[in-house]
Formats: sequence, structure tokens, C-alpha cells
Amino acid sequence: MTERERIYSDNISNIAMEISISHVWRERIFALKGGEVLKLSANDKDIIPEYIRDVIVDNHLSFTIQIVEKCEEEYDEGLVIFKFSSDEFPKITAYSGNNPLII
Repeated sequence: MTERERIYSDNISNIAMEISISHVWRERIFALKGGEVLKLSANDKDIIPEYIRDVIVDNHLSFTIQIVEKCEEEYDEGLVIFKFSSDEFPKITAYSGNNPLII
């Protein structure tokens, strides 16, 4: 694994969690229509949660976020699954289960 892959791998879970609980990002993700994706990158520094901002901005990380029907992780019925993928290393992914009633 390269140093760059390690940075993505070491941080993707925290990024998925922080984005998933961010009101601003939840609104944007839940607004996606079937098949649409949302990009997250250093260009979004003004709306990236503080806890993960530096690692994304300093390392120029970029991610694709989308809503998926299924994943290898199990979530309670009724939750909406967000998938986070590294743009550079698409196999580096994380998921979160989200209550659609909470924006």
C-alpha cells in the first residue's frame, strides 16, 4: 500500500461518520436522485466538518458519495445507506446507515 492509499484508508471511516452527521452534508446527500453522486474534496473546505477538514484539505483528498441499496455491511431496516469512495482508490470505501427522518 502506498502512503497515499494509507492516508485514504486510515481516514475514510472518520470522514464517512463526520459527513453523515453533518446537517449541511445530509441535506445534500438526501437530495440526490437515483444514480446521482456528490463530490467531496478540499474545494469544499468551508463546509467540511472541522474534525476532518485538515486531513482532507492538507492531503487534497477527494471522495464520491452516493446512496446505495445494498452493501457488505448490515444496517437496520429503513436506514438509507451512504457509500463513500476514494476517487483515487475506488476500492477504499466506507458506509453509513442513516435515518431519513433526521436531516
